[in-house]
Amino acid sequence: MVKKKVLRIIATIFLIIGLLHGLISYSFINFATWLLIGLWLIFTLKIFENIKRHREFNSPHNTAFFVIVPLGIGIFYSIWGFYTGILGENLLGGVYFSLWSLIFAFPYVLLGSFSLYRCFKKYNVIYFGKKSVKARTLGYILSFSVLVFIIAYWITFYSSIENFQLDFNLLLLLIATILIVIIFGFTNTRSSLPAITRDYIANRTRTINNLTTPTTQRQRVRTTRVTNPTPSTRTTTRTTRSRTQSSRTTPTSRKQTNRSKTSNITRTTTVKPTSKIRDLNKYKPKAPYLSVDDFKCIFCFELPKLPKDRGRGIVICPNCRYPAHADEFKDWMRISNLCSRCSAVIPSGFRRNPRIVSVKNYQTIYRHFLKKKK
Repeated sequence: MVKKKVLRIIATIFLIIGLLHGLISYSFINFATWLLIGLWLIFTLKIFENIKRHREFNSPHNTAFFVIVPLGIGIFYSIWGFYTGILGENLLGGVYFSLWSLIFAFPYVLLGSFSLYRCFKKYNVIYFGKKSVKARTLGYILSFSVLVFIIAYWITFYSSIENFQLDFNLLLLLIATILIVIIFGFTNTRSSLPAITRDYIANRTRTINNLTTPTTQRQRVRTTRVTNPTPSTRTTTRTTRSRTQSSRTTPTSRKQTNRSKTSNITRTTTVKPTSKIRDLNKYKPKAPYLSVDDFKCIFCFELPKLPKDRGRGIVICPNCRYPAHADEFKDWMRISNLCSRCSAVIPSGFRRNPRIVSVKNYQTIYRHFLKKKK
């Protein structure tokens, strides 16, 4: 992780160089150029840091930084190099492409174009702090903003500057944005999130059952596979046989044992009924002002409802206390150890056996907080 002291040292060094060069040459452009070089270096270090974090934890928390910042840097540094003429010897014939454009703008134009592509093909959600936006929606907004800005910039400078040349970086970004919107935006009709059908829910519940098998059951299976039982095990088997015989003879005892087994299972996987919940604040999302959006699933952005979500269950993040459907939470835990909402590390015990709240109970919880808000 890049420390703040290192970033401050870099900013201070380029500030001093800019002040000295600006005072010696009596040029504000030279002063601002050195500041921009320092900022470019800081942004580059932060981007490499976020790329490393994204690959390590597969966290979507910093996707807004990947998408918006490269586009802004590529456009701004291209315009600055063309306007000031610093390192402005043209490397191409028909369009403007200087050494400044090659070093400071061209890499970010490529990264920004790739980020737009990922808005339509990879990302489902883009996070801005604690707020989230659908990736395709943000991709359309950014694409049209880039197109309008570049065209307006060219029209303005073409009418005011003689022998105006098109900037190679902006031309490349314009063409790439148009192709991305047409190929991966308009013509690609895939949904960003899978449709929730009965078959989809059934497959998800099967995967959850396979992933959430308690370790105690595995230990019981292993202990029953003993070839040479000891006297203690023989006595235990005799007692179990007598218990099974008694359960066979009396149907009422069978019902009681079934009820006791189911009650033990529900204690490990679900929360007590809402009438026995003493402190509802344990399920309150960490937000200064609560709204309906704070109680929606962080993956499908839908409020838990019955009978549509019957049997799915709700998992609440132990850090930010935002809800998620249990099946979607388990799928996310396969590829990341972080919460999709707050990027906090989920404990290993919670990942293996998360505490699941029934949809009915969670409806009572969020209705309580929304009423309290009113």
